[in-house]
Amino acid sequence: MSKIHILNEYDALKTVILGTADQLYFPGMHSIEMEAESSWWKKLLNQLIYANLERRKVPQFIVKKYQAELSNLENVLKSQGVEVLRLDEVVPSKEESAGLGQMFARDAVMCVDDQMIAGKLQIEMRQKELRGFENILKKYAQIGKVASIDPTGDGQAFLEGGDVMVDYPYVYVGIGKYASNMAGVKWLQELLGDKFQVVPVKLANEGILHLDCCMTIIGERTGIIHRDSLQNPLPEPLKNYDFIEVDAKTRHEMGTNVLLLGRKKIVVQKRHQALRESLVERGYEVFPISYTWHAMLDGAFRCTTCPIDREAE
Repeated sequence: MSKIHILNEYDALKTVILGTADQLYFPGMHSIEMEAESSWWKKLLNQLIYANLERRKVPQFIVKKYQAELSNLENVLKSQGVEVLRLDEVVPSKEESAGLGQMFARDAVMCVDDQMIAGKLQIEMRQKELRGFENILKKYAQIGKVASIDPTGDGQAFLEGGDVMVDYPYVYVGIGKYASNMAGVKWLQELLGDKFQVVPVKLANEGILHLDCCMTIIGERTGIIHRDSLQNPLPEPLKNYDFIEVDAKTRHEMGTNVLLLGRKKIVVQKRHQALRESLVERGYEVFPISYTWHAMLDGAFRCTTCPIDREAE
C-alpha cells in the first residue's frame, strides 16, 4: 500500500481511487438543477424524470455507459503505471435520501500532504457516498493520518474534494452555495497548520457545484480556467497564474475537469480539440478519452478520481 503524499495536482500520479458505477439510482428533485446556470434540459430532467423516478434503479443500458467510460480511464491509468483502487458498493437504505452515483470519487474523500480527509458533503443525497470509502479509510488509518471534518455530523462545516486544489504551499478551496463553505476552509487551515495557506476562491454562479467545474491547476502556477465562473479579481497568488482560458460551452462540457498523470501528461476529453491543441503547444502529452456521459452529470476526469500519492519527477 502506498503512502499518502499530495503536494500538488501535477506530480507523477502513483496511486488513485477511481469511482465506480455498479448501480445508479435516480435522485429526487434538487434546487441546484433549477439555478440560472443550469441548461433547459437539466431543469426538465429535474422536474419530469427525477420527480417521478426517484429511488428507482437507472436502466442498465445507461449504467453501462458510465462503466465503459470509467473502464477506459482505468486502462489509461494502469498503462502509465498507476495503482488503481476501487470503492466498495453502497446500497442505499429506505431511510436515506433518494439517489446514488459513486462515480465521483473526488468529493467525499480528499488527500492533502500526508492527510487523508473524510470530508462532508452538503447535498444530502450524496452523503451516503462516504460509505464506499470505509475500507480504504481503515487501511490508510493504519499507516498514515486520516482526519474527518465532522465525525458526529453536528457541525456546519462542509468540505468537498472537488473544491480542494493543492499547489504547495497553497491549498485553494472553492466556495459556493451547495458544497464547501468558509467553516470548512477554517477547519482545513487548522488541520494543516502553518505548512500551508488555505485560500478561498469564490464561485460566481450558484449553479456551479465545485471549483474544478470551472478551473484546474495543471502545473506550477499554471491552470485551465473559465474566468466568468469565478468572482473577480482572483485571490493572491492565483491571479498571477498562467491560465489557458476556455469558453462557456467548454466549461459546461466539463472541459476544465482534467487529470494530470504527471508533469506535462494530461487526460482531457476527446471532443475538446482547441484545448488539446493549446496543451500540445505548451508541451503536454495529451491522453484524449470520451467522457460525455459523466460530463452530463457535471463531472469528468478529476471528479472521478481521488489521488492518494503523487511523487516528484
